[in-house]
Amino acid sequence: MCAHTERLRQLQRDELLGLNDAAAEAIECVAALADAGRNPVTEVLGGASVVEEWVHFPAGDVVDAASHSQYYYHAHAAAERIAGEHGHFHTFMRPQALFPELHPARAHEAPADAVTHLVGISTDAAGQLIRLFTTNRWVTGEVWYDADAVIRMLERFAITIEQPSPGLNRWISAVIRLFRPQIVDLIRARDEAIAQWRAAHPERDVFEDRELQVTSEMPVDFLEQVRAVESALAAG
Repeated sequence: MCAHTERLRQLQRDELLGLNDAAAEAIECVAALADAGRNPVTEVLGGASVVEEWVHFPAGDVVDAASHSQYYYHAHAAAERIAGEHGHFHTFMRPQALFPELHPARAHEAPADAVTHLVGISTDAAGQLIRLFTTNRWVTGEVWYDADAVIRMLERFAITIEQPSPGLNRWISAVIRLFRPQIVDLIRARDEAIAQWRAAHPERDVFEDRELQVTSEMPVDFLEQVRAVESALAAG
């Protein structure tokens, strides 16, 4: 049994059915993009012929004012990318509007428009998923919440607006839902990495330490995840 299937078999059947629905939606979105000669990466780039390093696509990010969800795509310098990576999507929530009862882990103000990072989604140039990862606070300038709070936010991520592309927005929302079990594990591993780094470097501010950038990561494969969900459902 593959690790993905074993992990997913721990879930309740209604959770698995939710993952299965997310997989179907992601497949539908990718198929529609492919029919138009596009993929999630070319779609978010909006026809740009040159992808300048670090520049956000689309300009100004994608911000859903109703769901308080946000994302953008960018590419790092070639030397900083993992093998096969073209770039990655960063996904966020603006928690103050939805979760006023939650408090940042750090004792600083959290303005109403502050974002909290959920997960990074690396893709190749064809838009195929290759990695999920989390980052240290300084990387995106987020307001830091602990893992339990971020996991609550994860449930509310949804891009429901039409711009820049309804298919792309539905796809990234479905990917977050489909890989939720792994993302939860990564968010918890993120906090463990922060705690270990702080213990090893007590003289530093861990959240601003440029030597700690990626706090957790795992390779992912879309089709493997779909097969794992189907196998777990069949076993149940």
